[in-house]
Amino acid sequence: MKISLIRHGQSQANVEGVYASIDTPLTSLGQESLKFLAQKPPQGDLYVSPAKRAIQTAEGIFSRPGKIEDRLLEISYGALEGLTFSQSQDSYPQEVKTWLENPFDNGPPQGESIKQLLDRVEDLLHSWIQKDHDVVAVTHEGVIRAFLALAVGKKESYFNFFIENASLSSLRVEGGFTQILQINYK
Repeated sequence: MKISLIRHGQSQANVEGVYASIDTPLTSLGQESLKFLAQKPPQGDLYVSPAKRAIQTAEGIFSRPGKIEDRLLEISYGALEGLTFSQSQDSYPQEVKTWLENPFDNGPPQGESIKQLLDRVEDLLHSWIQKDHDVVAVTHEGVIRAFLALAVGKKESYFNFFIENASLSSLRVEGGFTQILQINYK
């Protein structure tokens, strides 16, 4: 089976440099950048994060929203939602320090740790493997990084991946093995 992972186009939160896991719309550049993937969209059951920018991306590429899947949401930034990194440090200095010292086990205040994100993504991956159908997921950088870290079997490699806006990354799951086919195709 093949899993195609699409990161949403550029969003307003990307431009502003703020933490955002839920609702921020695509910019006009973000909308425009989807045209390449729309020329030959990947095939499979379409799942989409409930975030506005992911739904807009799915509609821009596939002309339909797809099935909403909560486990595709970006990592939750909790109390840091809508804040820049600098504002976060000013508002929550100790909490941000604790988070940055060990982001695998600690999340931002009222947010998710990377371990929680990886567990959520791993649960989703196993449910797709059981169905054994090709899948297309429109989602976020953190979620795609989690899929890739799980594919290489080293959860700590989460930080070794950079995922561009409006890009396609693909995995193949066959015979109990997960292989990375491509990263950041655009």
